[in-house]
Amino acid sequence: MRLYNLSYFIRESFESIFKHRFMSFAALSVITACLLLMGSFTLVVVNIENMLKDIEDKNEIIAYVKLDYTYDQATALEGKIREIDDISELEFITKERALQDFKEKKKELKDLLDYIDEDNPLRYRYRLKIHDIRDTETVARKLGRIEGIDKVGARSDITDRIIRVRDVVTAICVVLIAILFLVSIFIISNTVNLTIFNRREEIAIMKMVGATDGFVRFPFIIEGLILGIGGAVLSLLLQWGIYEYIASLVAKSIPFFSIISFSDILHRLALIFFGTGILVGGLGSAITLRKFLKV
Repeated sequence: MRLYNLSYFIRESFESIFKHRFMSFAALSVITACLLLMGSFTLVVVNIENMLKDIEDKNEIIAYVKLDYTYDQATALEGKIREIDDISELEFITKERALQDFKEKKKELKDLLDYIDEDNPLRYRYRLKIHDIRDTETVARKLGRIEGIDKVGARSDITDRIIRVRDVVTAICVVLIAILFLVSIFIISNTVNLTIFNRREEIAIMKMVGATDGFVRFPFIIEGLILGIGGAVLSLLLQWGIYEYIASLVAKSIPFFSIISFSDILHRLALIFFGTGILVGGLGSAITLRKFLKV
């Protein structure tokens, strides 16, 4: 494509946008609204995944060593435990450390617990974390088969609930985002359809005098791309302001709930917005224009 042709197409696109400013504003508003909704669902998914990741990081499996094992026998089990591939962190806890931790949790029983220092009834144990909480039950079974491990403390019921919540929320948001994308394509197509319908005689004349489909098509596609990029910029700015406002409210009312900083996901959200805006604007125009080129 020659440079002067490209500049002509861009000039024609901008002239068309300002000439049909009402329809252009409608298309821009629809793209912005749909991207805002898509962005909101994306941010919900990201924050829920972050919250569940925090829960996963705190999820631990405790492997209790047999009560009659000595310190040397208990520490010798570490090599066998590390043979389990799914383990990400492993810590050996002595009886003394276990008792100290227990005292810190049960401060109201401190006076009573001070009497058992010399005859510590607790076991040696291993505290471990795994790469994927889906493997909690599998790791627990492997630990239970190691000679010297008496029992394993793993809340597989909680991890199953976390996994189900994460999968359900992610699936719902993905479906909603897909629906919004299709709705955006449909609405933009109809909006562009009205604009092109008003110019159908102009298109027909251009075709009759020998204009190629590409020559007719490109200004409309570029127009759609401009509207898509404009909608992406506008929706990103609005999303930023809305997100920061909601994040400040959440921080005040629910201080223990961790909200991801918008700057941490700005590049990812910008990629989604601009990619979707360009695709929706360009594709919506291209799809609609096809039937008007059949002259």
